[in-house]
Formats: sequence, structure tokens, C-alpha cells
Amino acid sequence: MPIFVSKGVSSVSMRELSSALGVSTGTLYHYFPTKEILFESMVKQLVAIDAKEITELSESHSALSDIMNFVASRESHFMNLMLLAVDVKRQLSESDELVKLVEDSFDLYRTALDRFFPADTNATSGRAFLSFFLGALFLKNKATKETGWPELFAGLENLKVLFQNTE
Repeated sequence: MPIFVSKGVSSVSMRELSSALGVSTGTLYHYFPTKEILFESMVKQLVAIDAKEITELSESHSALSDIMNFVASRESHFMNLMLLAVDVKRQLSESDELVKLVEDSFDLYRTALDRFFPADTNATSGRAFLSFFLGALFLKNKATKETGWPELFAGLENLKVLFQNTE
């Protein structure tokens, strides 16, 4: 994943990928005819692993703080996935398969996150959490001073109170 993040999906060559992976170019082409297929396979695997872990957390009746700790502990991983999603949307928007990959990935995360919220709550809770997390991740990485996840989550509670008072 690092080479895709640092260079961008469209800028990486199969030769660079084979070098980064430590395999011959011929071997790489044998398993992945194009870099897009390799990228798609990599993203699907990473997202499936994350979604499975999130689902397991929800099935073990973990608290919402556990999911917050889960995402906070994988900050750089999620930042890289977000950068790749932006790269696909900006540079490869003509690729229906890759755009669908990004959309399907967000849907997998949203579905897994929805499990943390009671069934009788708004069905967009997972999407709201994901939106908050992505925005906070971006701000956290662009902030001039270190902002901890506990501060960001406390800020989310403040926003909740603010919005409840305006209804």
C-alpha cells in the first residue's frame, strides 16, 4: 500500500510494484494482469479485514469507546486508505470499477459501524460516525499542534449537545 499512497495509483508502474513487493515483474503479471486489479484486490482484502474486526467488536457487545480505540490505534492505516480513495476519485474517476471499489468500501465500513448503534436509532449512525472519523482524521493530520483522539471524541459529545439544544 505505501507505494500507491506515495506515488498515486495512476503513477505507479508494474515494475515499481514488483520491486516494492520483492517479486519479478513476470510473477506479478501472472497473478495480476494490471496494477488496477492488484490495487482492487489489495483494497478489498484490507477493507474486509477491517470490517470483520469491527463486526467482531460489535458482536462481543463492546462499547462505542472500543470502536473509537480501534480506529485511533490504526490511524495511519485509515489515513492511507482515505488518501487512496481521494486519489481514485480525483485521478481515476473514469474507472467505473475503481470508483465502485471506493463506494463499496465505504459501504462495508458503514454497515459494520451500524452494528454499534441500537436498531431503533437512525439508520445513518454508522455513516455519521464514519464521516466524523474521516473528517477528524484529516484535521488531526493537518493540525499544527497534536490533537489527541480523546479530545476529538469529547468534541463530538459537545456537538451532540449543541445539536440537541437547537431542535
